[in-house]
Formats: sequence, structure tokens, C-alpha cells
Amino acid sequence: MNSYLPRTFPRIGRRAAIVPLLLAGTMLAACASDEDGGGVLGFGGGAANEALPNDLQTTIPYEVDITGIDTQEEKLIAALNSVSTARRLQSRPTASRAGLQRRAEDDVERFQAVLRSNGFYDGQITFDIREKAPHSPSDNAFEPNTPVQGAKDDSVAGQSGEDALETSPDQPTPLVLTYTVDVGTPYLISAVNLVITYPDRVVERHATDKELEKTRLEIGQRATAEPIILGEQYGVDILREQGYPLVEAGKRKILADTAQKTITINYAFETGPQADFGDITVNGAKDVDPDFIASYHSWEPGEQYHPDQVRTTRRDLAQTNLFDSVIVKVAGPVKDNGEVPVEIDVVERKMRSIGGGVNFSTADGPGANAFWEHRNLFGAGEKLRLGIDVSSLEQGVSAQFKKPQFLERRQSFVAEADAKNNDTDAYKGSTVDSFVGIERPLWENWTTTFGVTAEYSDLTGSDSPNEQFYLAGLRGILRHDNTDNPLDPTKGNRFEINVSPYLGLSDKDTNFTTVSLAGSQYLSVDDEGDYVFAARARTGTIIGEERGSLPSNKRFYSGGGGSIRGYEYQKVGPLDDTSDHDPLGGRAVLELGAEFRARVTESFGVVPFIEGGNVYARSEPEDLDLLWAAGLGFRYYTAVGPLRFDVAVPLDKRPNIDDDFQFYISLGQAF
Repeated sequence: MNSYLPRTFPRIGRRAAIVPLLLAGTMLAACASDEDGGGVLGFGGGAANEALPNDLQTTIPYEVDITGIDTQEEKLIAALNSVSTARRLQSRPTASRAGLQRRAEDDVERFQAVLRSNGFYDGQITFDIREKAPHSPSDNAFEPNTPVQGAKDDSVAGQSGEDALETSPDQPTPLVLTYTVDVGTPYLISAVNLVITYPDRVVERHATDKELEKTRLEIGQRATAEPIILGEQYGVDILREQGYPLVEAGKRKILADTAQKTITINYAFETGPQADFGDITVNGAKDVDPDFIASYHSWEPGEQYHPDQVRTTRRDLAQTNLFDSVIVKVAGPVKDNGEVPVEIDVVERKMRSIGGGVNFSTADGPGANAFWEHRNLFGAGEKLRLGIDVSSLEQGVSAQFKKPQFLERRQSFVAEADAKNNDTDAYKGSTVDSFVGIERPLWENWTTTFGVTAEYSDLTGSDSPNEQFYLAGLRGILRHDNTDNPLDPTKGNRFEINVSPYLGLSDKDTNFTTVSLAGSQYLSVDDEGDYVFAARARTGTIIGEERGSLPSNKRFYSGGGGSIRGYEYQKVGPLDDTSDHDPLGGRAVLELGAEFRARVTESFGVVPFIEGGNVYARSEPEDLDLLWAAGLGFRYYTAVGPLRFDVAVPLDKRPNIDDDFQFYISLGQAF
């Protein structure tokens, strides 16, 4: 008995093992059927078994065509192509015509949804599958039966790989799937109704003309899905502007009138309670004082909620450069006193940075600058910037300090000081100046700066001996700037007017007032901002002292990379009679300039430009003759701004004074 069992049991095991193998073979045979359901469950023999592997490897290539739609409906055609399963899987053909038919049937439902979203509620879609017509012999690159060098003996000469597939008896004939779309009559919006559920009542009414304007909807426009969906969000915004911070959209209903080919839109909203701004909570602050962050709120205590105030607060905080992320949101629910809490979530960025740059021009020679900046010196956004500039013409150090939210919201205390050693053709010597004042916004994109200044200069000018001046004065600046980029603007404009009266503090009775105006305009030709017209102008006058009584550094000068390219630094205007033709400066200045900035590739651009200007001895110029220059610039665009290389020639070249050309290298556009 013991010897029998060991011999018999393995036999039983071997027989039993055949069963799962048979089942597995059956399942594999079933799974081996193609997607059209043509497989056979079970086993066969002979030709059937031999044909099965070949059938699995055979697919039928096909083309897709959508017809019947006006070619002007580009967005509709693009949408149909984007949702088409047959189009998406075209690179993975089916194994049979039935498989392609199932893809087409799936597309019909998708196309119906696209037509409805574009206002065509009665659209009809049909499709047809046919064999592709064979290519004529004239379509081949070679004559038939022409030997091809390197071809195999059994190849057909004159056929490309694709043509060979189409004509080979071993390959199926390609198919063409054609959708015929009859969009029908577009449905139009006939009415927009509102069902507004307030805490104490429900109001059902038509949307007013003003509300329709805000929702970007018009009675009679095509009933496409996108503006209808956006209209609901605009409706939420309208109710938020009325002081309902927790308003939510209910179920939107669209009713179609098939006889009139119109739809009625029914929006539903639940407002929740009306609320005033309440307590502010700051989250995420580490190095920045939370109270300082909260002080940026643009609303008054107890003011009714309005989303514009939330957006303004977020914008102002983002512009401090203290945070990588700023979110301002209501944190409901509304409390019993009618106030809704507000949360400000911030992610702080690094508060210190260093940087620098280099520049070069034929007139000024090489130059370099560097700075160190701390944007949160004492924990409340105080910014200190220390800089150094070195060139063959000037060497100096500077310091700038700014304390935001000083005494009033969005008002800043500013202080500046710099000391320079000057070695230009116009004057040589040292200067020290300082300024303390207040900076605050007036209106959107408008700011003003007002304060007191004190200056010291010890200079030797072209028409004056070594003289020292001690000046005290006022500085008032009004600025406007709505450009889109500080280093490379493509649209908008800038404007600045500066009025600075000065009073001499030494025994010299030196009293004068400087007035200057400068502006620039930027107009993008294309939507991407690759082609931009840019123009600028500058004018100024000094009232009071004659030119010879003015400190050399307070006069107007022109010429060089920052004003009129093509002329040496400060060399446009009156010059002395010496052989060096040193600049004398003047009491009035006028400059004009224009550029066409063409970004020809992602990283490279060209900029033709023309500029002109002059400096006048008197505060009222006796004429407006200008010295003109023209040139061509090249731009290499970097993450921090364009690298500029300009070459300019003087069009009014003065003998023995002006060079044939000047070139300039620096970072950022010329203006």
C-alpha cells in the first residue's frame, strides 16, 4: 500500500494539471479574437489555426474627413477634430471595418455634444466608410517596372512604402471614414432669467441690461456654451459686489424652443447673508510682522464687503516683493454682528539679494555696478539698498531707504544719499547730495514724491573756476507708469514731471528752479509683443540764474547712451572754444527718439532707431535746431531683461568734434 501510493499519485497529478492548461488555452483563444469580436472560442485545426496569427497582425489604415461645415467655423472644426476618437486613434488602426465603425459611432455622440456647446441643437451627423481609391500610375515617382537600385528581387519598383501597402495583395485596402455634419440653424439666446434666493426672500426676474452687460451676454447672440458658463460666474461676481461674500450658484437650467430655435437661460443663486469686513487673520508670516501685513487691507473698519477691495489688498501685498504667494479670502461664516472674517495667507521669499552689471561704450569706456539689498530690514518691509558704480567718468556709492505704510496706508518714507567723484569733459570734482521725503500713490498708475534735498559740490567746469556750492531745496515729482514690463515694455506709457527749486546756502546768492518733463510711449503691433513701436521725449528748463552762475552739475547736458546715441557723452549742445571742445551745458534741453523693436526669434531681436536733440544756453531756446543720429541695435533676451548692443552714427557730424560712430553695450532697453 505504501509503495502503491507514491506511484499512482503523481499520475493523478499529471492528469489534473492538464485541466488548467486546457482552460488557459481556451481563455487565450478567446482573448485572441480581435476587437471586432471575430475570434473563435475553442480549438481548431488546419488552415484556421494557421490564419489566426496573421489576422492578429493585420490592421487596416484609414483616413478621416469631416465635411459639411462652413470653413469660417474654424473653432467648431477644431473642436470636432479634438474630440474624435477615430482621429485620436488614427495611428493605431483597427483590424476590421467593424472596429472602425464602432469608433465612428462613438464619435457621433461626441460630435453632438460639441454641436450643442456651439449653439447647434438640431445638428445631424452621418458617416460613411469606403475603400480608398487606388493611386493612378502617374502619381508614382517612377515608371512602373523600372528597376530600383538596391531593391529586392520580389519588390515592385516605383512604389513608396505607403503605395506598396496599398497595392500589395497581402495587405488590406485603406479605408476612408467621412463624417457629414449638418449643423442646422443655430439657436439664439432669447431670455436670461435669475432666481435669487436671499436669506429672507426669493426673487425671480429677468436680468437687467446692466447685468447682461456685466455677464457678457446679449439677447440674440448664438447660444454657445462658454459664454453661458462664464455668465454664471459673472453673476456670482455681481452679487459679491453687492456685499454677499458667500454667494453660490445653484443649478443652471437651459430651456430650448425647437420651433423658434431659441433658448432661455435660467440662473439660480443663493446669496447667503450680506456682510461687512471683519477681523483679519494672517497665516504663514515668519520674518514679516503679521500686523504689518494686515495693515495693507484697503477697506475701512466696518465697510461693506466688496471683492474689489480684496483684489486691491492682494495686489498691494504682491507688489512689496516680500512674498512668493499671497492669498486674500473670506473665511466665513458671517458672524452675528454681520461681519465676515478675512484670512491672508502668505509664503515669504528670501529677503536679501545682491546683483550687478557691466556696460561699455566707445565714449564712456567700460563701467560696472553692484548692489546689496535687504527688503525687510526691521521686520516691516523696510528696504535698504546699497550700491556702487564705477566707470571712467564717474565713481560713486549710494544708499536708498524706503519704509512702506508710513503713517498712512500705501504711503512710504524715502531717503536717498550718494557721493560721487566726477571726471567728465564738462566738469571734474566731487558731489554729495541727499533727499528725504514722502512717496504715495494718487490714482491708478500715478505716484508722487515730495521732500527736501541738500547738496554739496566742489567742481571745476569748462567755463568756471574751482567753485563750491551748498544748496538746499525742494523736490516734487509726479509719475505715471502703466507699462507691462520695467526693462522691456511692449505697451503703455510713462510720464514724469520734476520741479526742484534750489537756494544757495553759502555766500553766493544762487537761487534757481529746474523744471523737466519726460515721457515715453509703447505700442505693440502684434498680440505677442514681438514687434513694438517705442518713442520718447524729454524737455527741461532752468529759471533764475544765468548759465555761468549755475553749478556745473545742475545744468542740462545731452548725448550718449542714455540720451542721443551716436554722440559722445554730454557733447550735444554748446561747447567751449578750446581744442578739446568741452561741453558747457545749458539752461534748456530738448530730446526726441523713436525705435522699432522686432523680436525675430525667441532669443534675438533687431532695433533700428533715430534720435535727435540739443541743449541751449538760455532758458527760452532761440531756435529748435536738433542734432540727429540713427543706428541699429541688437537684443539678446534673457530672463532678467534684454542685453543691448547698439551702433549709432551722427547724421549731423561736426568736423573735429564727433566720431564716425558710437556703440553701446548694457542691460535693458534704451528707454
